[in-house]
Amino acid sequence: MSLSGLKTHGITRETVKNFIIDAGAVYYFSDEDYNTPENWKIMGATRGGNSFTIEQEIRAMEVDGAMGKVKGMDRITNVIPTIVANFIEMSPDQFLRALPGASAVDFPNEDSTHKKITRALEIALSDYIDNIALVGRVNGTNQPFIGIIKNGLAEGNMEITTTHKDESVLTITFQGRFDPDALEEEPWEILYPKQGIDY
Repeated sequence: MSLSGLKTHGITRETVKNFIIDAGAVYYFSDEDYNTPENWKIMGATRGGNSFTIEQEIRAMEVDGAMGKVKGMDRITNVIPTIVANFIEMSPDQFLRALPGASAVDFPNEDSTHKKITRALEIALSDYIDNIALVGRVNGTNQPFIGIIKNGLAEGNMEITTTHKDESVLTITFQGRFDPDALEEEPWEILYPKQGIDY
């Protein structure tokens, strides 16, 4: 066996076609619209990029006699899929997404120019968003990368900071939730183009 022919880098002719580039867009859609992407809706313009994360905890089960971790004795104990979006585009709907359980009414009446947003410390099933997707561009193809979280709900604080000669950005951290009727299915999906398709 000779090792002298091994490359010392991973670059191939296909490498440039497999970069995920640019900021991407954040969409939301119902389960009924899953197979009709033309019905997916963009949440709003962003600035500063966005992220898709699958946080996972894998427990290595310990047994007497083993000096370390043993193949086949690992199990997944926690999964939290997350999309962090940095919205520069504001709207009452954006604030409602950032504050699960909140509601909006016309203020002070139907002829007014404002919405009043308040909350009564209760999250309803309707506050969960069926699907939230970060759609990014795969270099060299017209097919996108799509990271989806299921049953999304905003986590963390809602904060808007105003700065002289700058625009406010609202960061919302959406986390996926398991479906109580399908607890064996993790609440996320990744759609990635097949190599050689539409390049």
